[in-house]
Amino acid sequence: MGPTPSSLTPFPEGRGQGDGPPLAQRGQWGAARRPLRLPLIAVIALAATLTLACDRGEPPPTNPLDESRVTAKAAPVPAGPAVFPPAGASTSTPAPGGSAAATATTAPLDPAAEAARERAAGRAIDAISGWLGVAKTEFSIVLVDVVAWPDACLGVPRPDVMCAQVVTPGERVTVRHRSGMSYQVHLGPRDAAAWSPPFESARTIASVDLASGFVVLQPIAGNDELGTRHRMVPGSIAAGVNDLKPGDRVRIAVAPWPAQAAGFGAIVWLVRAP
Repeated sequence: MGPTPSSLTPFPEGRGQGDGPPLAQRGQWGAARRPLRLPLIAVIALAATLTLACDRGEPPPTNPLDESRVTAKAAPVPAGPAVFPPAGASTSTPAPGGSAAATATTAPLDPAAEAARERAAGRAIDAISGWLGVAKTEFSIVLVDVVAWPDACLGVPRPDVMCAQVVTPGERVTVRHRSGMSYQVHLGPRDAAAWSPPFESARTIASVDLASGFVVLQPIAGNDELGTRHRMVPGSIAAGVNDLKPGDRVRIAVAPWPAQAAGFGAIVWLVRAP
């Protein structure tokens, strides 16, 4: 017969029911029989991460600083239609000689605008050579600015003319004579053109020689950039010259004569002072 309940050996003091042999007696085999137990929340988190990665068809998350996974591209810049004058930054600059201000564009030119600029250059040389009575081959182009003139006089006002205050598109062309003298021609729509003078003043007539076209002004004290001796040229605009006499007050605008040693200027316009 097997042992009866009353004959079972009681557990030694200090050991509870279900405890196996002492750790020293179990050795490595006792330790190998314990199952691996992970916290339940860790198991759930790991499973969720793997499931999401599989659903997206992507590899598991990697280093967020890894630039090899960046796929964003800059949106392409739309190409607009070619315009003239070209679109771009604009600056308001005063026209030379104290004339009204014009707005000039400085953006790169497209082919159509470049062709228009070439036409403006040819018009300017035709105009200045005709005004001065000098061959066109003696001039070259320095600069062509596409501008918006503030009035119908192309930014070249005169005391005897009322200019319509309407914005007028055109070009400001700087032309250089082979002697080194520079001139500014203001162009507008169609054949409109104006000679912009660098010097203008109210002066008193000293003498007038109609045969040679020379007008001599009375000298003034101090620095006189305008000078006193000037000549009428094909492009000169003059009013009432035939009856001018010494002592008459005029407003006169002049430009340099192409020959530096000439000692006189070219009259752009001359009108009686009010």
